[in-house]
Amino acid sequence: MFSFLKKPTPEELVKKWKRELRREDRGLDTQLRAIDMQEKKTVRMIKERVKAGDQKSAKTLAKEIVNSRKAKERIYIGKAQMNSVSMQLQSNLAMTKVQGNLAKSTEIMKMMNDLIKLPELNKVMMAMGAEMTKAGIMEEMISDVFDMQGEDLEEEAEMEVNKIMDEILVSGPQVSSTPLETHQQEEVAEEKQEDSELLDRLKALKS
Repeated sequence: MFSFLKKPTPEELVKKWKRELRREDRGLDTQLRAIDMQEKKTVRMIKERVKAGDQKSAKTLAKEIVNSRKAKERIYIGKAQMNSVSMQLQSNLAMTKVQGNLAKSTEIMKMMNDLIKLPELNKVMMAMGAEMTKAGIMEEMISDVFDMQGEDLEEEAEMEVNKIMDEILVSGPQVSSTPLETHQQEEVAEEKQEDSELLDRLKALKS
């Protein structure tokens, strides 16, 4: 009758957290695919701007690739940390047979504090961290958000843009960890639409 008031067991808590971590991991995979698709579109637009002699616009677009690659790096780190949290939770759960409850873990606390700094995970990790704190696994989390502006130092950004421009113009179509697909004639209509979208973004970046 009053089962809904029953305190969840350690097994139930760990199962719930691991399920949420897997869901967030799948969401990050979706974001990575979207970033890769957008990067391919941007690369093609950069090549067209270079052919047209518009180096300024090409560099402006190259900055988008710099930002997208930094975003991908953050996401990959986040995925690895979530996997580590999941394994630590399972290990902690195994210890409950000896201790009778989930033990406090400095490793989990450190990784969770890193995860909440990622914009893509901040809200979910804050909620999960509050549950873990209540369960006694960790102390109260630090609520700092990821400082995006700290990475955008002008000199570093300019160096990265120049590297990407060289990568595109010297190395050919290979501009990321996976090669660009060769565009066939049947894709011409789609490319025109994508280029139109990129031109709109370029105008927005210049304004």
